[in-house]
Amino acid sequence: MGLYGAFYASLSGLSSNAGSLSVIGNNLANLNTIGFKGSSSTFQDLFSASLGAMGTQGNGNPIQIGMGARLGGIGQNFGQGSFQSTSNATDMAISGQGFFTLTTKSGARAYTRAGNFTVDKLNMLVDPNGAQVMGWNRQGAVLSTSGAVSPILINQGATSQPQATTTVTSNTNLDANAAIGAVYISPMQIYDSLGASHGLSFTYTKRALTAGEIAAGAASAWGLVVTTDGGASVGTTANPVPPSVLFNGSGTLITPAAGTNPPLVIGDPVGPPVGTAWTNGAGAQTVAWDIWSAGTSSLTGYATPSTTGSTTQDGYGAGTIRSLVVNQDGVVIGNFTNGQTIDLAQVALATFANINGLSKQGDNNWQETLSSGEGNVGAANLGGRGTILGANLELSNVDVAEEFTKLIVAQRGYQANGRIVTTTDELLQETLNLKR
Repeated sequence: MGLYGAFYASLSGLSSNAGSLSVIGNNLANLNTIGFKGSSSTFQDLFSASLGAMGTQGNGNPIQIGMGARLGGIGQNFGQGSFQSTSNATDMAISGQGFFTLTTKSGARAYTRAGNFTVDKLNMLVDPNGAQVMGWNRQGAVLSTSGAVSPILINQGATSQPQATTTVTSNTNLDANAAIGAVYISPMQIYDSLGASHGLSFTYTKRALTAGEIAAGAASAWGLVVTTDGGASVGTTANPVPPSVLFNGSGTLITPAAGTNPPLVIGDPVGPPVGTAWTNGAGAQTVAWDIWSAGTSSLTGYATPSTTGSTTQDGYGAGTIRSLVVNQDGVVIGNFTNGQTIDLAQVALATFANINGLSKQGDNNWQETLSSGEGNVGAANLGGRGTILGANLELSNVDVAEEFTKLIVAQRGYQANGRIVTTTDELLQETLNLKR
């Protein structure tokens, strides 16, 4: 082989170390690339040639001279990157081994760790290149991950449907010391089937007790009339409003009796008496007046000023999206102005049997190969796909100190092989000079 063998061996070393420098340069160039995963290079020696006629020593051991080195492989480091909090609700980061699933503009399937997503003019969730993020959309009142994935649609003009009030509760005390004829009005807000707000007024009037009420243990009595501000009647013959509330000497409600929660029929169009529904066209509704709960009444008759401490009701009006949030399952949740939260869509993640078999495609994307195997697409937080952090981005996992250390080693390797080239060149020159 002679000097030319050394010459070409050192040239292979130059080529290998130059390749290593290219890998390091790419890592450092992507130091601030969202979701970037660094790579590292490994060398392999080339096959060796036998030296001498027999190629073995007297003891049978081979006599071989190596032919140099080559870049044996470039492995991707899929270690977890750190997280950066952002103010964009649709930014997402993956904690774990999963990948976001995309459909590019050309219709190809791609995978990425970069979750800097936005909503485009068509209300589709997309990456900076316009590739659509895949997952599952809400269908009617249900968000299910059982079907095939599709492009995620986030309709920021969506409306949360109203809900008519079905139950009301008030913590009210009626003053046992009040004079006969004293009036106390306890107002309450309710919603009709169209989501319109109405006032519901409970008007209590202190009255004298009858002999029968005194015999039944009553200590005070208040007449009751319930009215609305929308012109709708309250109560029917079949379901009348309790005409009075009675308290015993301890201020405990005895009428309506324990466990009795009177239904308030509002705007009942049948009679008698004949009422009218809400003037805006909303239908009649029945509201349960929840006086008793677990044997305790929210209506009392103590000798303190009449007051209503709190009121609750389960209705609400229509609402529009106020903000978005993404939970650890990748569910995009809409917070509506009526206080409701609705699951709008869910982002899909994919895992691979051999993630190092994925092929880089640029634009922060990978593509599956025969070596990686087909992506196992499913919901986050299941099947080892990792969890999702909303309003966060995963940063590059490139370690500057480590890359600079590799840079020094690669530089020294390149210099050493370069020195072999120059030394071999000088020896060849000396050989050529032998004829002089």
